[in-house]
Amino acid sequence: MKSTPARGMGMGRADEPTFDPTTLTTAQRDGEACAVCRKKWPRPRHRVGRLPDSSGVFACDDCAPALPAPRAKRAPRETATNAGAPAARPVPAGATVSG
Repeated sequence: MKSTPARGMGMGRADEPTFDPTTLTTAQRDGEACAVCRKKWPRPRHRVGRLPDSSGVFACDDCAPALPAPRAKRAPRETATNAGAPAARPVPAGATVSG
C-alpha cells in the first residue's frame, strides 16, 4: 500500500501518449524507474506520457530523446462547404444522350 501519491499524478496533457500499465513494472508505474531502461538512479525526470489514470510516465535523460514523438492530430478528410449540388448529374448506364 502506497503512503504517498505517485509522482506526476493528476491531469495529464491530452496530447501525451498513453502507456499500457500492464507492460510496466511497479517502479515504472510509480515514476521511480525509467519507462524504457528501468534505471532508478538518477530518478527519471522527463515526463514522456501518462497511464490511463492520468499519472505520469517518466524516462531518464538518456532514454527520453529516443522515444517517438506523439502523432499530430489529423484534420477531417473533407471539409464542409456550401457548394450546393453538382452542376450536371451523371447519365445512367445504357441511357441515350440527346442533344
